[in-house]
Amino acid sequence: MKKWLFATVATSALLLAGCAETSVEDVTKDEKSSASDKKEKDDSNKVYGVGDTVKIDGVKITIENAEFTPPAEYGAPEKDEVLTLALKVVNTNKESAFIDSTDFKLYDKNGEQFDSYFSYDEMEISADLNAGKNKSGKLYYDVTKESAYELIYQPAFSWDDKEVKWKIKVN
Repeated sequence: MKKWLFATVATSALLLAGCAETSVEDVTKDEKSSASDKKEKDDSNKVYGVGDTVKIDGVKITIENAEFTPPAEYGAPEKDEVLTLALKVVNTNKESAFIDSTDFKLYDKNGEQFDSYFSYDEMEISADLNAGKNKSGKLYYDVTKESAYELIYQPAFSWDDKEVKWKIKVN
């Protein structure tokens, strides 16, 4: 009985030791500065914009463009418009990383969440990226026409509740 209890405690301790806190970094400026200027800081409360690059758990995410796009011929949006976000994801880890459109949520200024728009032939971004690889893709949302939105990314396979926020202004 004591061996079983010891084994359970030891295993639990090892598992918890491997659980690191999610790290969030603004690497937009870091890519432009020298390596000696870099310092470890917590950017988890910062709100980013279109064009900013954010690194979360070794995955760099850049929202490259935000625009209203015409709906598909047989798929009218329930709201006013279709908002399309183009993004690029780079895995800087030594192991694979999963990215999926379901990790992203879009809200209006009142905190109302918008649904995804599924009528395009091209699927939203979803990938299991090998180490050092990248992928470009899109997110589509059925939205009311606003001047700005809030996009929140929270990785599904994270040990804590950290999230990254972007203020999306449409071109």
